[in-house]
Amino acid sequence: MHRHRHPFWDLSLCFLIAITLILIRAPMTRGADDASYSNCSSTIQCGVLQNASYPFWGLSRASYCGQPNFELTCPDNTTPLLNISSQIYRVLRFNDTSRTMTVARNDYWGTICPASYVNTTQAITSSFEYTTDTLASNLTLYYGCGTSSIQIPSLIGNSQFNCTTSNGENVIGYFITKKASDIPIPDPTAVATYFGECTTSVVLPANESAIQEIQSSPNRTTVESAIDEGFGLQWTVDNQCNLCLVSGGQCGRDNSSGDFRCYCKDKPYSSTCSGMSVIILDSTSNIPTMISSRPMAQAGI
Repeated sequence: MHRHRHPFWDLSLCFLIAITLILIRAPMTRGADDASYSNCSSTIQCGVLQNASYPFWGLSRASYCGQPNFELTCPDNTTPLLNISSQIYRVLRFNDTSRTMTVARNDYWGTICPASYVNTTQAITSSFEYTTDTLASNLTLYYGCGTSSIQIPSLIGNSQFNCTTSNGENVIGYFITKKASDIPIPDPTAVATYFGECTTSVVLPANESAIQEIQSSPNRTTVESAIDEGFGLQWTVDNQCNLCLVSGGQCGRDNSSGDFRCYCKDKPYSSTCSGMSVIILDSTSNIPTMISSRPMAQAGI
């Protein structure tokens, strides 16, 4: 007489088999690992930044191991620099687990009188998001302002500063932590008009606490400190990369097309390593389902 098998044991057996297929693979390579796979398996080490991987690249990692706005350099072997559309940021803190970091404009490091006045690139928001404690547009520096008939210094306190150019020219500047038209003075429109006549302006992201410090003590020192404290960025890694990693590959991209590539020990693939099974969990039933990572043609479909 046959014993009745409980469905629970059948499910457990299927799950055990699926896990085994992931952890135990028959050797597929007959030589050295693919060069792209080996390169993208390396991580970046520089100062506070340790074990940075996809989507970052640079130093030991080739450009195909990451995304365009995630290039890292380490010129002094201590200070990691992030290149976002040719604008350089110092990486002050880095947390790969939470995928957050604190960065500061390198050209403004220790000064509010850089060699050139360039706004923070808008490309930053195409690759990153600001963290919740970052105010992206509350600190504005105006340069090349003229003399004023409305006596700007007496209206907005100690916000004026001076810069000296390389040829010895004196440049008058001001900093504000809100829109010029929102400054609580008798004639804010006149102030906005005056600032509009300045040569240029630069908006710098800053932490909310740093902005509050400037408002409490409006002077050049607190502004420079706020800029050097940096601001927060966070990034995401899509599920396509997660599946590639589970299948034993390393995430990257094709430099020509920009398409995602999964670099595996034998060769690159478009999504996941061939011959590896991946377990996904049904969101409604929590029952593990095994899917094949092989291309459909190879799977006989």
